[in-house]
Amino acid sequence: MIKIPRVRAFLIHLAISFIIFLVLAYLIVTYWYPLPFFYTDGGWQGLRIIVSVNLVLGPLLTLIVYKSGKPGLKLDLTLIGLAQAAALTWGIWITYTERPVAVIYTLDHFTSVSAKLLNKAGLSQENLKSYGYISPVPIYVDLPQEPDEQQKYLAQAVSSRIPLYLFTELYQKFDTENMQILKQQNDRLYNHLESDAEGQRLLDAFFRIHPELYNRYMFIPLHSRYKRVVIVVDAVDLSFRDTLNIDVTRYLLGQKKNR
Repeated sequence: MIKIPRVRAFLIHLAISFIIFLVLAYLIVTYWYPLPFFYTDGGWQGLRIIVSVNLVLGPLLTLIVYKSGKPGLKLDLTLIGLAQAAALTWGIWITYTERPVAVIYTLDHFTSVSAKLLNKAGLSQENLKSYGYISPVPIYVDLPQEPDEQQKYLAQAVSSRIPLYLFTELYQKFDTENMQILKQQNDRLYNHLESDAEGQRLLDAFFRIHPELYNRYMFIPLHSRYKRVVIVVDAVDLSFRDTLNIDVTRYLLGQKKNR
């Protein structure tokens, strides 16, 4: 049997774990939590779980336990590998099921919704494709425009404890008509941002980076898992480009009073 020094065994384990981490990080950032949702909906938190399990737990246990020629070493390493694999599988599963798969527009803002939550609401991943192929998929909740009718749905949401953005029977694909509603919301929010010093600073910074796209983007409030921010939406294909890190809670409360 080839004898390997403890530090070398640790480095080998760390190198293998690092390769696995790079593959998972690519999946998370590119497919499961594409920017800007990596920061707003838990991609970073999921990556930290994987780092702690994959790059710390497994290699560290090898460093502690490993001793060349030690009786039962194979069993110890096998148990370490199984423990790491089990913990990593749990971390991957949590990160995958909590990934945002839809961004749903209701009344005056988008809400990002995870795969797990949407499945509980009865909408499968296959059905989700009917609303578009952008990831996450933008969906419009077609509520009546009349205030009295809207209040009925709001009362139903309160009594059933199901938020409006999970009323899947009202889901619609974005079309010319509801895109106009989105653009009207953009105009209201844009005016609000221009009247606010911090909002104006963030707008100026954004357009310094993207001067050629001044008329292409829309700015819409977003409720995400960890933040309430302004999301920057491409006005042509509804892809999600960036966020402005400004809390829109006060603005949304004002919108609610005006309804």
